[in-house]
Amino acid sequence: MSERLYYFKAGDGNEYGPISPEEVTAWQKQSRMNSESLVRREGSDDWVPLGRVPELASAPPPPPLPAARSVPRSGLSHSQTQTEQSYYESHRGGLILGLGITSIVIVFLCGILPVGIFFGIPAWIMGRLDMRKLNAGEMDPSGIGATKAGLICGIIGTIISLLIIVAVIGLILVGIESGEFDNFPN
Repeated sequence: MSERLYYFKAGDGNEYGPISPEEVTAWQKQSRMNSESLVRREGSDDWVPLGRVPELASAPPPPPLPAARSVPRSGLSHSQTQTEQSYYESHRGGLILGLGITSIVIVFLCGILPVGIFFGIPAWIMGRLDMRKLNAGEMDPSGIGATKAGLICGIIGTIISLLIIVAVIGLILVGIESGEFDNFPN
């Protein structure tokens, strides 16, 4: 009888395998997998927690969540603390998306005034920093879509604003070179 093979789904959604039960045991010892890790048998589409697969049920329990920490609330003494459970930093996807969209919309509302750059650059910078934290697992992953969209909109708004600046400067230089501004009263 041939040995059953399994596939493992990592926390980032990537699928690994096929792997043998011996490899599963080795990965458990390396803390790459635990009883909550999702696995499926080769030829199956059903993902189940590793702890529910009898032949692999020796998996260790999942690692504990970060310990609750006490954070003093402003205006309270240190004896009056608020217990805070924090696993992820909150995402700023809505803010970044708002800045990014504003950077594009304001370009069309303001014509040749490149004010979109004042919204696009912050969206670009904040989006970049937050995407690093999201990819590292340090930030709430529910904001990844809004953060990506805001980052992209911020880049587009900034580029459009920069193109407007270059075009206006170019038109002014062409006007100066051709003598168009010589007719203005001093």
